[in-house]
Amino acid sequence: MKIRDLTGRADGYRFVSPKKPVTTLLAGLALLMPVTMALAATVEYDLTIAGQEVNFTGQSAQAMTINGQLPGPTLRFTEGDHVVIRVHNQMDVETSIHWHGILLPNAMDGVPFVTFPPIAPGRTFTYEFDLRQSGTYWYHSHTMLQEQRGLYGALVIAPKEEAAIDRLRDHVVVLSDWTNEDARSVLHTLKRGNEWYSLQKGSGQSMLGAARLGLLGAYFSRELQRMPPMDLADVYYDRFLLNGAAEQSLAARPGEQVRLRIIAGSASSFFYLQFAGGPMQVVAADGQPVQPFDEQRLLIGVAETYDVIVTVPADGSYEFRATAHDGSGQASLWVGDGRRHPAPDIPYPNLYAGMGGLSFKRVLALTPGGSMGMPGNDVRAGMFDKPGMNGMDGMEHGAKTPEADTMNHAAMANAPATGHAGHDMQGMAHGKMPMDANTNSQPEPETAGHEQPAAPGSTWLGLLAEDVSSKTPLAVDGMSPERPGPPYSKLRALKPTTFDVHKPVREIRFTLDGDMERYVWFLNNKPLSETDHIEIKRDETVRFIMINRTMMHHPMHLHGHFFRVLNAQGDYSPLKHTVDVAPMTTTVIEFAAEEFGDWFFHCHLLYHMESGMARVVHYQGFTADPATAAVRERLYHDPFFLYGRVDALSQMTQGTLVYANTRHIFSAEWQAGWQHVDDREWEVVPTYDYYLNRFASVFAGVDLQGVDDRFDRHEGVFGLRYLLPFNIGSRVWMDTAGEFQFAVSKHLELTPRVAIFSEAEYDTAEQWEARAGASYMLSKNFSLIGQWHSEYGWGGGLRWQF
Repeated sequence: MKIRDLTGRADGYRFVSPKKPVTTLLAGLALLMPVTMALAATVEYDLTIAGQEVNFTGQSAQAMTINGQLPGPTLRFTEGDHVVIRVHNQMDVETSIHWHGILLPNAMDGVPFVTFPPIAPGRTFTYEFDLRQSGTYWYHSHTMLQEQRGLYGALVIAPKEEAAIDRLRDHVVVLSDWTNEDARSVLHTLKRGNEWYSLQKGSGQSMLGAARLGLLGAYFSRELQRMPPMDLADVYYDRFLLNGAAEQSLAARPGEQVRLRIIAGSASSFFYLQFAGGPMQVVAADGQPVQPFDEQRLLIGVAETYDVIVTVPADGSYEFRATAHDGSGQASLWVGDGRRHPAPDIPYPNLYAGMGGLSFKRVLALTPGGSMGMPGNDVRAGMFDKPGMNGMDGMEHGAKTPEADTMNHAAMANAPATGHAGHDMQGMAHGKMPMDANTNSQPEPETAGHEQPAAPGSTWLGLLAEDVSSKTPLAVDGMSPERPGPPYSKLRALKPTTFDVHKPVREIRFTLDGDMERYVWFLNNKPLSETDHIEIKRDETVRFIMINRTMMHHPMHLHGHFFRVLNAQGDYSPLKHTVDVAPMTTTVIEFAAEEFGDWFFHCHLLYHMESGMARVVHYQGFTADPATAAVRERLYHDPFFLYGRVDALSQMTQGTLVYANTRHIFSAEWQAGWQHVDDREWEVVPTYDYYLNRFASVFAGVDLQGVDDRFDRHEGVFGLRYLLPFNIGSRVWMDTAGEFQFAVSKHLELTPRVAIFSEAEYDTAEQWEARAGASYMLSKNFSLIGQWHSEYGWGGGLRWQF
C-alpha cells in the first residue's frame, strides 16, 4: 500500500490511497466490487484531546483542545471515503467525540452510554465508517459539559460529483460561545436560580423598566399569569468566537464569490448572520442542498449549519457578522481588502413586548401547561398537532396546515413574537398581517413596533442601566424584519423528500416543558432520568410532533438520521438533522426508520440537555453490545446540586440550604432572632419535597422550635407548596399536633438590582407572623438587605447566595 503520511500536520491528517491490484486474483475480485468501493479512499486522522490554558479576554482560563487547537482542526473528506479517526484522550477525565449529522453505524456515533462506553483517560478509541453523504457538518464532545470548554470542530465532505458551486472557494466559519467561568459552575448558578447573568447581559427586567417603556400593564399581566422573566439565552458569555477568535480576516478579490460553510458550534447561543456586502445566497442547510435563495439576515440555531455564497464588492473589506440572538455580543469575519465596511447593527430584543392580553382561563389554570394555553387533555386530543403557533386566544388551535406557511401566519410558525407563553399579542389583528416576502415576518404588535422609539437617554441614575429598557433600538423578536426567525419556510429541497406511502406511519407526540426557576427541562413532563426509550420499528415512517410549551427556543437534534421538516414546500420539504422549535409553536418532523440501533434525541442547548431534555430512540430488536449495556445506567444519572442562601442581619438571621436533583429536594429553612425578645428564639424546618411541576410540590418534614439552647417544640409536618397567580408562592401544612399553617410570599424586582419582598404566615398555634424588606444585588453571590420582622423589628445586613 502506498501511503502519503501527513501526520506531522497539526490536524493529524493522513491520506491512504486506494490499493492497486497486484495479482490477477485481486484484479478479478476488484471487478466484482462496486465501482464506488473500488475507488474509495481511506482517509485517516489522529485527534488528541488535552487540557490547555487559553486567554480570549485578558484573563487565562482552562480549556479543552483538539490537537492543540480551539476549535479543533477542520476534517475534510470526499463522499464515499472510508474514514478512520483515532481519538487519543490525554486528559484525566473521560471524553468522547460525536459526528454531528453523519450517517454511520450506531457503534460509531460517539454518545457515551448510548452507543459506546466513554473514552477513558489515557486511552484511544478508533472511529471507522464509510461516508454516505456530502456537505458541511461538525463534531464535538458528547461528554458532560466538555463542548462548552472547546471540544468541537468542522467536518467538510466534498461531493463525488462536483457541481458549479463546489468549484467556488470555500471558507469554514465555526461560531461558538466562550465563558471564563467553569461550565459546572454555570450549571450550578442556573440551578440555584439567579438573575446575575441577565444583569451581565443588560437584559434584566423590572417593574420600573416596564413602566419606562409604557408596558407596566403588560408586566403585571405576565405576573398574573405566573410567567418568569423572558430571555433568549440563559448564560452570559465573555466572548463570542469565530474560528476561535472574536475577529478574523479573509483575503478575497473584488467580484469573487466565496462559499461560507457556517457551523453554529455554540453551547447555547443562536446567532443572526449578515454580510455588509449584500445578500447571502443560501445553498445548503445542515449539509443538504436546497433551492438557492437570498437572505439579508439569517437566524441560525445551535448545532445547525448553513452554506451561503457571498459576493465580494469592488472596494474594501466587508463584514460578515454573527450577532448573538440576545444581542449580548458578536464575532466578525472581514472579507476582502481595504477600507472596512461594517454590517448594520441589529436592534435588541424587546423582552417586555407582547406580554399583555389576559386570559382568565390561563390565570386560573391548575397546571403549567394550562397556564400556557395548552393543557394536557387538549394536547392528548391532538389540538396542537399542526405546525404553527399555539396557545393564543382567538386562534383556532391546530387549524394551521403546513401549506399555511405561505399565508398570514407564515412567520409565526417558526418565529413567534416575544410575548410570554400563551399571551395575546396586544393590538394584533390576525386578519391584517401580510407577510414580508424578504424576511418571513409580519407586522408587529401595535404596543411594540419592530423598531421601538429610542429608550430615554437617562438610565434613572444608573438604576436601569442593566435593564432591557435602556437598550436602543428595541425590536420584537421574530415579528419584525430586523429580527426574523429561522428561514425554514424558504428551505426547499432540490428533489422530492417524501417517503414510501405504503409504509406504516408511527406518530409520537412530545411536549417540550421546563422550569426556569429550578432549571429543569422535560420531554412530556419527564426528564431523561425518569424515562425509558422511545421505541420504533425498522421500515416504518416515524413522525415526531413537538409542541413547545416554554418561552425558550429548543434546537432539537436526532442522531443518525435526516428528517423532513414539514413546511410550505410539501413534497420538497427540506431534510435536516437539527430543527429549532420556537417558543409556543409546534414543529413536525418525519424520518424513515432505516438506521438500526439506539440513537440519542435531545435539545442541543447544552445546559437543557444536561438538565433532562433528552431521550433514546430505540429500534425494536436492537441489542446494545455488552460493554455499552454495562454502563447504560449512567446515562440516567440525575445529579444533586447543593445551594443556599444566608441572611446575616442586625436583628436576626435566616436562610435556606437545598440539596436537590430534578424531583427530590432536601432542604432546611431556619431563622433566629434576638431583637425585641428576652431570649434568642429560633426555628428550623428540614423538609423533603417531591417536585410535581413548576407550580406544585408536596413535602414532609419536621418543625423544630426553641429558645437559646433548648427545644420548645418539635412536630412532624406535611403539606403542599403551590404557585398562585401573580407569581405568589404559597405553602400550607398540617403538623402532627393537629395545627395548621398557611403562608404566602412575593418577590418583585423594582430594578434589575433592587427587589422588594414580603411574606405573611398564619399558624393556628402562634397566629400571625410577617416580614417585608428590600435587597440590592452587589454581585453574583452577595446582596445588601434591609428587613422588618413582626417579632424582631427592623434590621439590615448582608445576603450570601452560594
